[in-house]
Amino acid sequence: MKNILFVHYGNDWIRGSEVVLLEMLNNNVKQGRKPILWCNSEKMADAARALGVNVIVDRFVCIGYWTLPKWDFHQYFKLLIKAKRIINELSIDIVHCNNGAPCQWMSLICMRLKVPLLLHLHARYQQRDRFILLFHLASRIIGVSKAVIDVFQKGEFSPQKISVVYNGISSNRIISSEPFDIRRAVNADENDRIVLFIGSLISRKGLDTLITAIGQLNRERLNKSYQIKLAIFGSGEQQDLLINLINELELQSAVFIFPATLDVGKLFASNADYFISVPIEEVFGLTLAEASLAGLPVVSTNVAGVNEIYTDRHHALLVAPNNVEQLSTAITQLINTPTLAQQLASNAKNHISRYFSVEQQFIEFDKQYQLMQQVRLPSLLLSLIQPFRTIVVFSFKKLQCKLQGAYFRGFTNG
Repeated sequence: MKNILFVHYGNDWIRGSEVVLLEMLNNNVKQGRKPILWCNSEKMADAARALGVNVIVDRFVCIGYWTLPKWDFHQYFKLLIKAKRIINELSIDIVHCNNGAPCQWMSLICMRLKVPLLLHLHARYQQRDRFILLFHLASRIIGVSKAVIDVFQKGEFSPQKISVVYNGISSNRIISSEPFDIRRAVNADENDRIVLFIGSLISRKGLDTLITAIGQLNRERLNKSYQIKLAIFGSGEQQDLLINLINELELQSAVFIFPATLDVGKLFASNADYFISVPIEEVFGLTLAEASLAGLPVVSTNVAGVNEIYTDRHHALLVAPNNVEQLSTAITQLINTPTLAQQLASNAKNHISRYFSVEQQFIEFDKQYQLMQQVRLPSLLLSLIQPFRTIVVFSFKKLQCKLQGAYFRGFTNG
């Protein structure tokens, strides 16, 4: 039986990557394993303990990264020492970093102790960050979608150590014995159409586009017997800006912002008609997949990460990001063509159930763990040389392109 140490560095909340990690921990417990979680979030710790997971909580830091403080070497060395002690005392076979930051200290100790480390990425990381966080020391790098790993430079990592394992969607997340009455909460009449959004209120989610489209549709619709209402559940830095936009467009009776909730099942089990999320960029779209599993017709954007899950007009309607006109047209299509909405919802539900289950994700990660244990770990010195080689090659190619460009400009001007 494998002793797996999961390490998670994040804010004190439960969102996408935390939800995915909790599902993995829960599956490990169900399989009779005893996973250990080392994290910096009390909310994450409480949720994991409720599953029967042994949890260690500490203050995490990284050196030279964007998280503050940037240069707390004292705490960083304490993390190195504690990582070594945890691995030795708990006989850890595998370390699973649930995001990039913990790799900066875990990878050094894992290399020293010859323990394989799996780096599980839920976001895109810039090349500078990949270098600072020591991604090159990980035994395997797993992205939640191709969109995550496509940003890597050619030759930056061995292709044999990179894979994609899509997030698993739990049916338990969309079930509730006490569904929330959204229609009542937004004062909807019998014929009104209800759009649901669940997620962070941040700029990349494109909520300004969605709110503007709802306003445009309500002003221009020919059928005045109903109104389109939008229920937003979430929190984030853009909340005040969105409230100002709602007031500016005079949509106080059509668009409503409710507090974020961990019990999303009561929302997915509610009486909403559609789920719409139109991010500017995305790496997977967990709530989109959950909405499809709940049987809601979906409208989203045709961006990397989303279009890996959905095929346009087969599973969902996909529109260009920041495009109010296309979004308005897609919403109108769902309203005016109920059979299309029903077919999209049915296709997507079957698709998510078949290819994105938590059971499938658990099996895929077990395969990744086995692959790591079968491969001999390289020396620390060789691993440290690899990123410098990549930087040199990449810088040389950039310089070569600049010189070629200067040559051709001079040739043309001459």
